[in-house]
Amino acid sequence: MRLSNKTLKKLIRGACYFEEKNGYLFSYRYSKKQIEHMSREDYDKYWLNRALISGPQRIELKTDATELSFDYKASEAHANANTIDLYADDVLLAVYHIDDKLKGRVTFSLPAGKKRVSVYLPCESTLQIKGFTINGRYESVKKKGPKALILGDSITQGAGPAIASLAYANGLSRRLGYDVLAQGIGGYRFEPNDLMTIDGFVPDKIIVALGTNWYNETSYDYELNAREYYKRLCEVFAGIPVLVITPLWRGNVEDWERFLWCIDIIKDECKKHESIKVVDGFTLVPNVNDCFSDRVHPNAFGSLMLTDGLVSAIKRLSF
Repeated sequence: MRLSNKTLKKLIRGACYFEEKNGYLFSYRYSKKQIEHMSREDYDKYWLNRALISGPQRIELKTDATELSFDYKASEAHANANTIDLYADDVLLAVYHIDDKLKGRVTFSLPAGKKRVSVYLPCESTLQIKGFTINGRYESVKKKGPKALILGDSITQGAGPAIASLAYANGLSRRLGYDVLAQGIGGYRFEPNDLMTIDGFVPDKIIVALGTNWYNETSYDYELNAREYYKRLCEVFAGIPVLVITPLWRGNVEDWERFLWCIDIIKDECKKHESIKVVDGFTLVPNVNDCFSDRVHPNAFGSLMLTDGLVSAIKRLSF
């Protein structure tokens, strides 16, 4: 059975805007209005390109099929997490590495019987899909959990782990049942003017993980932008609870005094807003290089630790 793109849109989680070109389906983590905003001539083109990257997203359905396949086209990979991952009932069964195979058809074998199947899209390239086919019956999976908007940089985007599905935004979907929209952009900083409501996605809760890309800003700009960011966040999404994750430990910091000052700025600004709760990023991933792929982004093990730490913090803070 070949599923139409119209049907496929209903099975994709983590997207809020779609386009079709030459039979291929594009699914975006940003709304059309947000993409138009970032497409301005004066906007950072690197950030725009990173915003168009597919992950964290997944296709989810219940099926008795024993095989699943689809054609894809991918952009050139930026780093790790450039995989398409197959899960059945939340158990990882297969990992397809795109590498330099930027066009092709991927086929996954599935276990017998009815199961919930999740296909995670790559977190480091833009994937287009066509001809999604299964050799059995299927039904959609109802969205039951709260809608969670996650705002952040490359770590939220999913950079770091060699397996895309291990990105912490994907982990929170599996562990807590969140309906996640993860708007993370590599290199991103506090940009208050980018904050706006999202067509088709009204969050029940918001998670923010920003502040680690401090090195290209003056202390004055960092403090000003952080202050304005959280002020505008609480205006645009008034009444919605927010969990702020302060920057994770980094193994490449040369000016520790300034890095810790940046973290204190975030904590101080968050205290001004009743809707915000804060979790210390240094407590979420062990502060050793072995847990990071490049001394900045958590690797597969570090990403699992990050997800575990966040799940514990969310329960402890009753978020």
